[in-house]
Formats: sequence, structure tokens, C-alpha cells
Amino acid sequence: MTPYIAHIRQKDGKIQPLPVHLNESREIAESIGRKIGIPHITGLAAWLHDMGKYNDDFQVYIQEAFNNPSQRPKRGSVNHSTAGARFLMQHYHATAKPMIECVANAIYSHHGQLVDMLNPEGESPFDKRKTPKKPIDFDVIEERFFSEVCTREELDAYVAQARKEFMAFFETYKKTTKQAVQAAVALLTKFIFSALLDADRTNSRLFDEDIEAQSTEPPFTQFLQQLEERLIEMQKKAPPNEITKLRQQMSDTCFEKAKLPTGIYTLSIPTGGGKTLASLRFALQHALEHNKDRIIYIVPYTTIIEQNAKTVRELLQTTDDVLEHHSNVMDEPTFEEGKSISYDELEARRKLVNAKDNWDIPIVFTTMVQYLDTFYSGKSRNERRLHNLSNAVVIFDEVQSVPISCISLFNETLNFLSKSCGTTILLCTATQPALDSVKRGIQVDGELIENLPIVIKAFKRTEIVPLIKPEGWYTNDIAEFIREKLESVQSILIILNNRRVVKALYEELKDDDAHVYHLSTGMCVAHRKAILQEIREKLDDNELVICISTQLIEAGVDVSFQCVVRSLAGLDSIAQAAGRCNRNGEVAIREVYVINHAEESLKKLITIDKGRGCTDLILRDMQKDSTLYDGYLLSTKALTYYFEVFYNQLTHFLDYPMKKISLSMYDILFTSNSTFKQEFKGTYPFWSSASFRTAAQNFEVIEANTRAIVVPYKEGEMYINQLIDGERIADLSQFLKHLQQYSVNVYPYEFDWLCTNGLVEAVDFGVTKVYVAKQTAYDLSYGLSVEGEAALDNLNF
Repeated sequence: MTPYIAHIRQKDGKIQPLPVHLNESREIAESIGRKIGIPHITGLAAWLHDMGKYNDDFQVYIQEAFNNPSQRPKRGSVNHSTAGARFLMQHYHATAKPMIECVANAIYSHHGQLVDMLNPEGESPFDKRKTPKKPIDFDVIEERFFSEVCTREELDAYVAQARKEFMAFFETYKKTTKQAVQAAVALLTKFIFSALLDADRTNSRLFDEDIEAQSTEPPFTQFLQQLEERLIEMQKKAPPNEITKLRQQMSDTCFEKAKLPTGIYTLSIPTGGGKTLASLRFALQHALEHNKDRIIYIVPYTTIIEQNAKTVRELLQTTDDVLEHHSNVMDEPTFEEGKSISYDELEARRKLVNAKDNWDIPIVFTTMVQYLDTFYSGKSRNERRLHNLSNAVVIFDEVQSVPISCISLFNETLNFLSKSCGTTILLCTATQPALDSVKRGIQVDGELIENLPIVIKAFKRTEIVPLIKPEGWYTNDIAEFIREKLESVQSILIILNNRRVVKALYEELKDDDAHVYHLSTGMCVAHRKAILQEIREKLDDNELVICISTQLIEAGVDVSFQCVVRSLAGLDSIAQAAGRCNRNGEVAIREVYVINHAEESLKKLITIDKGRGCTDLILRDMQKDSTLYDGYLLSTKALTYYFEVFYNQLTHFLDYPMKKISLSMYDILFTSNSTFKQEFKGTYPFWSSASFRTAAQNFEVIEANTRAIVVPYKEGEMYINQLIDGERIADLSQFLKHLQQYSVNVYPYEFDWLCTNGLVEAVDFGVTKVYVAKQTAYDLSYGLSVEGEAALDNLNF
């Protein structure tokens, strides 16, 4: 008898029998679920996900697809994702409602997005999935499944085990609120979905490529030994002063604290205190102590991923075990619904998708955008990675950079990972954002650094000098102040809040007797790197240097000026700016001047505007009583108070309010969704009411709301010519990484302006497009020419 088919390998026609695919996928899913104590729950999703392939129509479809690759049947023309979920709902829902809903939604959705349990119209797309448009003989499908895969009794026993795991999983939630349970169930659904996606895709890939699965233990013991040896070498070369001694003490403390149990911890090492090394020592030792699978660094911007990853690679003497994963230069390939697709097109799509990095590697560096997208974007390529965040050490660098609209959503992920997934969270920054003070907060289990106020005082290398004028500072006033300061210092960094005023000040100073530099997000990464390298060389030679920049220079840029001028902003931004002054303790104290720019327009920069107001309140308080906040603007007390006031003023925004719906994203994912239930006709039959797809359709991390344009800066011109000429790309993954260095992200209105003015063009690249800038669109002083001011901090509402 011809076996029921799961897949046919295109290169040699070999068949993967359906029972083999289901059982092997189940085994992979069980191994994923085992990490958090739910192997039978994730295994159940994988075991039943392709039950619908026992349909005769599907068996005809898959053979036609193989025999006629250039004229394939319409994609999705045969429904195979309904049968397994429908069977679960029919036979097990009554006795295990929330668990079966989680698993069934994952099965229904494994070729798309999780569906809404309840949508804004008061309908249940989840319920509608049980009744396909084209009639299916489910009885025949179930009979074939139980004759080939397992008996009904075996499945009953398996479901019973899954139910026990579900109850044990939520044992820790007994004393929490109903809302906490609802949030955990929604995120557990996403975890199950992630496990199913990875199990299904992995097994299919292994069969398609005709290779065996390989698993290796992360080499953390070797890494730690390598790191300790390097640290001893570095310690011998370090100057024997108090700062060096204190850095070593903090690093040793982090190493000792690695024995702490899984939880959420803060690491508040001041700027210049060796945060990267200390956090790495903690992570490696903690991973060994608690048998964690990987270490994941989340950084705020793509611009600092490369340098951090390079540092870790050099310290650990490894290349293949450290992954950089940032945003991509080209769009995800899409296909018109119902359109036939050739085998060549499918191959092109597969290669492009495989070139996008995943997180199945010991040490990962990625961005906050990618992290939040993993939970909330709804795209399967993102959510497939979610389970790799479990049983891990996740380090958030500069955690205060979490977009304000995502605070509540972010906090729920931390609570879920630490409470339910065996993941240790480390929140790293010199300016801790008081995430435990908001309504939907986290519970921090401790600070790794002892005697923090003493440490902060010891690392104090700057004096914050407020120069607030009633009428504000105009561009020409700032220019004159800079010229005066250059009589007593060799280098000055000026950080302003938007690109327009940065450009205006540069125009005012560019012809002065100093090396004057301009930095902004309009420049590609390679261009900014070149400018920063030139700045460092001039600083080393003690030449006169002026650098005028937006806030991009505040995050992770290792450069030290003798004087910094910072336009009034949030206290965290001022602290970051201060970290670029006297960074290496060249002298005892240097000045950081805080001014109020009269010409900055902050209408679109809501959070900067609010932060500026909160800082101004603290400055006024200290003007009246200089002993407040331990007498220091950047003290722990001052920063804690700042964030409490800041979040309180923006309470309405913390839950991610949506434009098209009167509710927040938090409401429709993590609460009982009573507003939508009022529209439902009859008695609502399900435990969960999470609107997964509606939330995903409305979610976009602020920085992600951009489009990448490749620019003709130096080697960028060569890459553009390769794209235009359609040259064959040997290593697609490397090519994409190179393109990232020569691309600029622009906002939608900027992109439209560039297109309207003929400054960019679309280049076909296989099944997708890449946008490239014309020569006239890129300026060596200012970068990519765009109209208007980019909303760097737009709340996206």
C-alpha cells in the first residue's frame, strides 16, 4: 500500500511517510517543552498538527505539487490544519478548557498567525476554524490517524499527562491575580506555537536536506576558562589605581552572585565600570551552575551589536558560537494569495528565509526590536524563536531604552520567562528604569552590586552644571559658548534632541579653527564608524575637536571628550551623555553642561519632551535644596524618582494604546476582554478571549517602523551595483550583513518623500525588493537627504 505522505523531497522524489513526520516532530517538540516541564503539551501540538494530511484531497495535492513544480496547485487549496485542532476541541475541551485552547490554536495557526479567540466585532475566528469552507471527511482522517500513528487509548493517556503538566505549570500562579493567570496562558499559547513551528520546520528541513539532527552542549566551561585567563592578562596591564581595583571587585561580585537562583536581577554598574565583562562572567558561571542552554544579549540599537559581539568573540576566542541578529535590509518575501509558485521561486524564498539568523546558538546578540517582535509581531519567523528564550540567561543592556508604549508588554515577558520558563533576567544599566514601580511591574530579586551609592560616588568623573535660561539657548548662543570653552579644553561634544538643530549648529561651527564633526541617524553605520574613528585619532593627538550629534552617540560609543554640552532631556539621557565625558578618568572632574535649547521642536518627540520636563522638576528641587537626592543629580535616588514621575505622567501610554481600537494591546491580550465579549452573541464558550491576530496586526516596535535604504557611501556603491546588475551572490547571509553597514533606516513619510523626489529606486532581488539611494541623495556631511525631522521617539499612536 502506498504510504500516506507528509512530504516529497524534490531533488530525488523520496517520500517522508506521514506517521514518521508526526512522530519525529512530536519528539522534537517534547524536547522543547521539557525545558519548562510541559513535554506532553508541546508534543500534543506536534503529534496532531498534520492530522489533516490524511485527507485524500491533500494526498492528491502533494503528489501534483511534486509532479508539476512549475504549475503547482494553488497554495492553501487543501485545508490540513483544521483536523487535529478540531478533534482536540471535540473530545477534550470540556475537561481541560484552557490547555486544549492553547494547543488547538497553535495547530490551527501553524501555517500563519495565532487566530483571535475573540475579535473586535465580537466574533470568534477560533471557533469558526472548526468548520472549513470545503467539506472534509473528518471520520476517515481520524480512522487513518489512529491506525497508523497511535491508538485512541494512547492519545487519551497522552492528553491526561499533558493536563497534569498544565496544572503543575500553573501551581505557582495560585496566589496571583486572575489577570496574571490570563497573561501567562496567552504567553504559554505563544510558547506552544513556537515549539510546534520549530519542531515542524526543523523536521521538514532535515528531511529535505537529507541530514541527521545534531545536538551539542554549549561550551560554557571552555568559554569561562578562556575569559578568566584573558581577565588575568588584562588585570596585569591595567593601571594600579582605585578605579581598576573597584572594577575588579564588582566583576568578582558578579561572579560570586552567579550562584543565585533563577530570577530577575539588576546590574547597575556606573558607566566605565566594566559592565560587559562583569555581566559576561555572571552569565557564563550562572549558565554552568543552573545548566542554562544559551546566553542572549538584548541591546537597544543595531549600531552597538557589532562592537559588543566583537568584544565577546575576542574574549572567548570563538566565532561560530556567537551570533549577531539584527533587522534585515530586505522585506520578507510574500506571495499573492492563490498564485501558483514555481519550484525556483520556492527555493529562492527558502534561501532568503534561511539567511535570516535564528537563535539556536550558545551566545546571541540581538536588538530590543527583535526581542519584542518575537513575542508580539505575530510573524511565524519571529515567534518560532520564542522557545529559545527559555532556560537561558537574558541580559538587557541599557534596559532604560524600552519604548514607553511597550513597558507593560515588556514586563509581562520578563515575568513569564523568569517565573515559568526557567530564565534568568539581568537588567544592565547605570540608570535603572524602576520597572517595578509601574502598575504592571516586575518583581526584582536583587541588585548584584553591593554598596551601590558608594560605588557611584567612587566612579564620579563629571560635574553636572545646569545652565538653564528663561528664554532658552539659541544656536548662535551655543556656538559662542563652545568657542569660549575651547580656550580651556581641547574637545567638546554637543548632543541635541533632533537632527534639524544638530545640522544648524554644525553649519554655524563647521568653518571654525577646529576639527568639526556631525553625526546623525541619516548616516549609514559604516559612515558613522569612520567619523568616530577619525574623532578618536584626533582626540589621541590632542587636537581641537568639536562633535555635534543626536542622542545616537549616547549608547555604547566608547569615546571620551573633555567637555560635554547636553540639551535638556530625560535624566537617563543626561547620565548617558555624561558617560562620554572624562570617560577614562583622565582628570579628577570634568563639566557636563545642561542647556535648554530654544529652537528644538519636540512636538513629535513626546517621551523626550516629558523626560525633559521631569528632569527640569528635579533641577528646580535641587536648586532650592542642594542636599536632595544625596546632593547628586545622577544618584540612585534621583534616577528612581525621575522614572517614577516619568512613568506616572505617561501611564496612559504604557499598555500600548492602539489607533484603531479604543482598548490597549495589553487589554486585548492579557485581560478578560469584556468589551469584545459584549458584542458576542450568546454565551461565550471559551476560557481565553485573547485577540492574538488583532494585537499582532496593530503591533510595531517604534524603531521597526522604518524601511532600510542602501546608500552609495564608499563600498555601498559597489553593493548597489551588484544589486542593480543582478550579480550572483555566493553567500547571501554575509551579503545581507554587509548591506546593513551601508543602509539607513527612514520613517514612512521620509520614504514617501524620497520616492516622490526620485531619490531612491526599488531593485528586484529574487522574490523581494531592495531599495537603494541615488548618488545625489547622500551627502558626506549629513548622510541621507530627507525632508523634515524624523520622529526619533514617535510613540506610534
